[in-house]
Amino acid sequence: MELETNVIYCGDCLAKLKDIPTESIDLIYIDPPFSSNRSYVAFWQEQEKRHFEDRFENITAYIDYMKPRLQQLQRVLSPTGTFLYHCDWHASHYVKVLLDRDDYFGYSNFQNEIVWYYRGAGISPKRFGRRHDIILAYSKSDKWYFDPDPARQPYAEATTERFSHYIGNIRDGKDYGQQQLNPKGKHPDDVITDIQPEAPSSLARLGYPTQKPLPLLDRLIRCYSKKDDIVLDGFCGCGTTIIAAQTNKRRWIGIDISPTACRTIADRLETELHIKQGKDFTIKDMPKTIEELRQYPPFEFQNWVINALGGIPNKIKVRDMGIDGKLYPIEDIKKERKTENKYLGDKDLFGEIDRYIPIQVKRTDQVGRPDIENFQIAMKRDKRDRGIVIGFDFSRDALKEIRRAEREEGLFIEPKTVNQIVEDQLDKSLLESI
Repeated sequence: MELETNVIYCGDCLAKLKDIPTESIDLIYIDPPFSSNRSYVAFWQEQEKRHFEDRFENITAYIDYMKPRLQQLQRVLSPTGTFLYHCDWHASHYVKVLLDRDDYFGYSNFQNEIVWYYRGAGISPKRFGRRHDIILAYSKSDKWYFDPDPARQPYAEATTERFSHYIGNIRDGKDYGQQQLNPKGKHPDDVITDIQPEAPSSLARLGYPTQKPLPLLDRLIRCYSKKDDIVLDGFCGCGTTIIAAQTNKRRWIGIDISPTACRTIADRLETELHIKQGKDFTIKDMPKTIEELRQYPPFEFQNWVINALGGIPNKIKVRDMGIDGKLYPIEDIKKERKTENKYLGDKDLFGEIDRYIPIQVKRTDQVGRPDIENFQIAMKRDKRDRGIVIGFDFSRDALKEIRRAEREEGLFIEPKTVNQIVEDQLDKSLLESI
C-alpha cells in the first residue's frame, strides 16, 4: 500500500507515526515545544486567543515526553534520510545525549550541529545575549543525501580577487584545498547568519509563538532532499515546513495536535500557494468544530459536551430537574472501581458516591440570567454548592447573577463555553500523552 502524502493529520504525532511504514520518509524536521518554563499568548486569527503554557515540570519530563516519539521518528526515516531536530539553549544538550544513544540515532550518525544565529530584541545585564538556535542533524546510516548548493554564499571580495585564477578549476569533483573556488559560491558552514526571524510587524507573522522563517526551512529542505522526496514534520505548528516542501515540489506529511494549527496550515496552502483542499491536499482527524456541534440533535450535543468535560450524562433525558450530568471526583471513581462496585446501575450512575458536581447544558446561543437562576434551584435541591453551566456564550446578566450567587449565597457556578471544552479536550489529550 502506497504511503499517502500531502496530508495534514490532527493529533499527537506518537499515535499518527505508528501508522507510517518503516523507513518510508526521506527528511524529517521537527521543532517541538521547548522545555522553557515560560508562558506566552499566541493569537490565531483575529477572533481566537489561546494561552500556551509550558507543559513540562522539568527537563526530565520533557525528554521522557520526546523519547517514544523520537523512537517512532527514527523508525520511519529511510536509510538515506536525514533527521533534523530544532531546539534552543534550554534543551539542545539534553536532546543530543539522547539522540546519540544506539537505540535512537547513534553517535556515529551525528552529522552536524547547525547554529542559526539571528538578531533580536532584549538583553540581560547578567549574561551574553541569547541569539541562536540549534538544529541537530542525524542520518540513519553512513549514506545520506546532502546538496550544499542551495546554501552556498558568495565568497568574500578579497578571497575572490586573491584566487580568481582558480575559479571553476575543480577537477573530478574533488576538493584540492581552499584555492578551488566553486563558481556557485562558498561551501556552507554550520553557522547560518543570513536568515533572520520574521519581525513582529511582518505580514508573514501568523501569531504562532515559535514560527520559523520560510527561507530557513526552504534552505534545509533543498539541501537535505530531492524533488518528490517525502518530508515529514511531526510538530508542524503553523506549517512553514509544509509550505517550503510544497513550494519545492516535495511530497509531505504534517502532524500537529492543535486543530487551529491544522486549519491555519490549510488556509496558508490555499491562500499563499493557491492549491485546493480535497484536490491537492487533505486534512484528517480534525475534532468537532463549533459549527458541527451546532448541528447536533439536542441530546447528542448534550452527551458530547458532558463526556468531553469528563462528566457522566444522565441516562434519562426527561424530567432531569435542571441537571443534565454529573462530574465525579476521579479519586472516588478509582476507589469505586477498585472495590468492583456496580456503580453504573439504574438507581444511580455511581451508586453510593455522593461527591459530585452537577452539570447543566444549554444549547442556546447565549445563556441568560433565568437559566442561571433555574440552575441555582436545582443545585439547592440536590444540596450542591458547586456546579457547571455549559453554553455557547453567556449574557452579561448571567455572569452578574453568577457573581451574586457566589457572594451572597455561597453557590459557586462555573460558566464554561463549548469552545473552551473543545480546547480543554486538546490540552487533556496532550497531557495524557506525556
